Amino acid sequence: AGIPDGKHAKMTEQLIRSVHLFSAAAVIVVHFGFATVGSWDPETFPRLVLLNAAPIPLEAQRSFNFNKLRAMLLSRALVGIQLDSDQFVAPGVDALFERTRQEVTEEYSFPILPAHFLDWGPSGQGPGGQGHKLWHRYCPAGKEGKCKFQTQRWGHAHPTWTFWAVPFLGRWLRRNFRDEYLPAEGDKKALRVIDVKEDEDLLNVGTWEDGGTKQWCKFDLPDPTEFQTVIKEQPLQRGGQRTCKQGMCGDIGGDPKWHKEGVAKVFYTAHHAVDPAQTKRYLDQLRETEKKKILAPPILFHNKFFANSEELKKAFPELKCII
Repeated sequence: AGIPDGKHAKMTEQLIRSVHLFSAAAVIVVHFGFATVGSWDPETFPRLVLLNAAPIPLEAQRSFNFNKLRAMLLSRALVGIQLDSDQFVAPGVDALFERTRQEVTEEYSFPILPAHFLDWGPSGQGPGGQGHKLWHRYCPAGKEGKCKFQTQRWGHAHPTWTFWAVPFLGRWLRRNFRDEYLPAEGDKKALRVIDVKEDEDLLNVGTWEDGGTKQWCKFDLPDPTEFQTVIKEQPLQRGGQRTCKQGMCGDIGGDPKWHKEGVAKVFYTAHHAVDPAQTKRYLDQLRETEKKKILAPPILFHNKFFANSEELKKAFPELKCII
């Protein structure tokens, strides 16, 4: 959370506040530093569990972001939703706990990532982008849509998990920290795991290597401004379904292989909430709109709102992302 009076601490405080407003769950904050915020007390935030841990030593030459996987392990959560400091949660988010219980099981023991809003591939400039050694293993052809060993679209590093996925997290963190190699197998080139530099890259590599195929719809929306779409009063169609006529009504862009029709938006969390004052305003607006019972349903696809995964699946049975 950074220094006690710093920007990251203020961002984290709004995340903690959002959980207390819109969720019945505990919020576990793992602080990798020296001094925590004194005002985070049990009276103000009764469901906050604050853990302190040593950061990764500088001499280890590993990204600070691997602390995200360490935090997931340290939390000892039976079911968890990983959130960054620059996120907040919204009404309905607790549905994701039950869906995670249903999807991450003994038979499917991997964390599940939401689809990224960008379809990163071997020629992209972002995480795992152009020239990255991971593509030599998973995409011998070197072309988007032709990556024969990539088992799903690039996922965003906001995973959900259950205790069944803990061995996956420990195994892949170990492979990076202990400088292990993935051996060559036929067309698959060998990969030194230390060359997978970031947490998001490692979560994707682990998912593909282990054969993971499940991917959440976009529940971590790219920016808080997306929430204007559900805060604004949207019209009702005949039959009672709400349609999107104002705000950011479009889907997350599709890709040629996995999500050809696009990816559904789910208004459970916002990402890039880097302005604490703006986040506070959005949380206040969401609370007021919820009280007035005019908040739009949380799932949006093809300009139509849906209350839950069953409604979405009934309307679009071929949709690949789950929620």
